[in-house]
Amino acid sequence: MSGGVPPGLDALLPSTAELYLDLHRHPELSGAEERTAARFADRLAADGFRVLTGVGGHGVAAELANGDGPAVLLRAELDALPVAEETGVPYASTATAPGPDGRPVPVMHACGHDAHLACAAAAARWLTAHRDRWRGTLLVVGQPAEETLSGARAMLEDGLYDRITAPDVVLAQHTAAFPAGMVAHADGPLMAGSVTLEVVFEGDGGHAATPHLTADPLLAAAGAVTRLPAVAARETDPAERLLVTASSLRAGDTGHTGNVIATRAELRVTVRALSEAALVRGTAAVERVVR
Repeated sequence: MSGGVPPGLDALLPSTAELYLDLHRHPELSGAEERTAARFADRLAADGFRVLTGVGGHGVAAELANGDGPAVLLRAELDALPVAEETGVPYASTATAPGPDGRPVPVMHACGHDAHLACAAAAARWLTAHRDRWRGTLLVVGQPAEETLSGARAMLEDGLYDRITAPDVVLAQHTAAFPAGMVAHADGPLMAGSVTLEVVFEGDGGHAATPHLTADPLLAAAGAVTRLPAVAARETDPAERLLVTASSLRAGDTGHTGNVIATRAELRVTVRALSEAALVRGTAAVERVVR
């Protein structure tokens, strides 16, 4: 395809904005992206793609052949997060869904997946309308359960590349705090790989009035949280750009009056790095701290 700003982009804005706003109003949690997947699949089918649904859960895969050339895959994510929206915008999400414990949680597209889907759909529509400017096979994938790190593997294990052409190149994008219309790219890694660790502390609970008779797992977990920043700050070359984040800590039962020391605490930690070696070292350091 020739260089320069592609023609006809302005004509895509109304349909792209409509899709984005609808997806933002109707977010769905990982593994429950039924409506989102249907909207994405219907849009791609309307543009002439061969569309597969239900791949690895609610995954969507679409293919459009346009002569000899490379196979390029555009990937976007379907799922949203258990976050309450407080933006105040007229299209804000008011959705709720059952959380892991069955209790309702708010749901929001707080990580840009609605925008990623809308942009992938817009790119697919433009490329379909301008097939004279490129040759090859265009693939578009809506990945389920990205936030839980299970959707990509599920699609592959469900035979994704037996059912569509295996790509030569996979392209993704992510929203960022740049002015509208700016596209950022760089040589080498631009976004980090990550590992999520689930750490369970088990102890001997008891009454809050007699902590000396207990082994408090919450205290141990809280101590680990305060030590984890040192993994990145003091054990890693600053040039390696390692990030360690304790993202959640759960212990006890919110139904009691505060008199009970829990027997179990659950800590979730993410490690992010721009190289596999740094990611492995960071993960090993976290495991050492929590043990």
